[in-house]
Amino acid sequence: MTEHKKMGFLKRFFFSLDHKDIGFQYLLTAMFMAAFGGFFVYVFRYNLAFGPDDIPLYGNLAAKAYNQLVTNHGAIMIFWVGMPMVLAVLGNFLIPIMIGTDDMAFPLLNKISYWTFLLSCIVLLAGFMMPTGAFGGGWTMYPPLSVSDFGYNNPNTTFKANFFTGNTFFILAVALEFISMLMGGINFLVTTLNKRAKGLSLMKLPIVVWMINIANLLFMFSVGPLIAGSFMLLMDILIGTGFFDAYRGGDPILWQHLFWFFGHPEVYVLLLPSLGVVGEIFSTFSRKPFFGYKMVIFLVMVAGVLSLVVWAHHQFVSGIDPGAANIFSLLTIIISIPFAGMVLAYLGTLWRGDIKFTVPMMFALGMLASFTFFGGFTGLHLGSNVFDIYAHDTYFVIAHFHYTLFPSVFLGGFAAIYYWYPKFSGR
Repeated sequence: MTEHKKMGFLKRFFFSLDHKDIGFQYLLTAMFMAAFGGFFVYVFRYNLAFGPDDIPLYGNLAAKAYNQLVTNHGAIMIFWVGMPMVLAVLGNFLIPIMIGTDDMAFPLLNKISYWTFLLSCIVLLAGFMMPTGAFGGGWTMYPPLSVSDFGYNNPNTTFKANFFTGNTFFILAVALEFISMLMGGINFLVTTLNKRAKGLSLMKLPIVVWMINIANLLFMFSVGPLIAGSFMLLMDILIGTGFFDAYRGGDPILWQHLFWFFGHPEVYVLLLPSLGVVGEIFSTFSRKPFFGYKMVIFLVMVAGVLSLVVWAHHQFVSGIDPGAANIFSLLTIIISIPFAGMVLAYLGTLWRGDIKFTVPMMFALGMLASFTFFGGFTGLHLGSNVFDIYAHDTYFVIAHFHYTLFPSVFLGGFAAIYYWYPKFSGR
């Protein structure tokens, strides 16, 4: 059994190995990064609305700064707010309590995971202080935008000059964040498999524990190619290797494949824990057992496997073979079937229940409605390669993306905080 000695606030905040303290640290850090992401979107949206006017609290927005803010807003909200909120915060607070153990299997690894995450935040924000400014090539880091003015595009620059750039710091920050989430995910899985209370079989686990662990497995299966691709991209910047330079025999489309092989499962990494939260809340406030428990677990696994083979629907206008585009389009539409089954199970939980409209219940209903009616239906449109050709890189895609991720991270996260606050805080 892990012993937790009584500490002062600062010592507890920085050095405690207790899973609740670490979950609280992730929560505060994610909220801190959300403030940056929120301020960035305020600046460039104000600019879109009012043109060249000076922006309150900011001033004049240059074109280069606009690209930097858009890029870092997207990256921060996905990697430094969404992932820690639904994986690290919920996993640390809920898994040990719900499986009947005192702490994680590896408390020290849990702490190292948080410190690595905090370091990634510092590295990302340090990119704004580089001589070149922050990275502004888009959160997807597509070449040649991610290597412009560096490496093979400018062979007269030195290794040191190429290293101290916003591009390099952005890639390093993403890599550190991924390493942090990998360490945390391993911890969650091992804890769930090996530290359950006596008599608590896998098929008796709360649905939210299943969802968090399946999300972690998806992350582990998909992130490897992107970590390798990030190293290749870093070498293109630092020493001009040309992995993604068509002139040198490389292929810029290769980066898109490496990125989206991770990028599409990442959507489900952010979505599944929130769906688990919604399932727990629906069951409680409709006063009914969760409907179709085993079926939902099976459907989530099917959706997870399918999410690994649909990545190229992000690349319908990137020059992929039309025959391959048809296959990816079909697979994308097929993936809606398990999610439709899950939505029916959630509605079955509500059906003829004694529903109580509490604050967490309202957040949960809002999450499911926003994700299903807006995120889901717009996703069906974009899954069609015929339609996507016209909608690609338009506000239709931006709306779909935000209707998918906003309810997943924020409405699901708020529902969880309201619902489990007594367990989180001990009050």
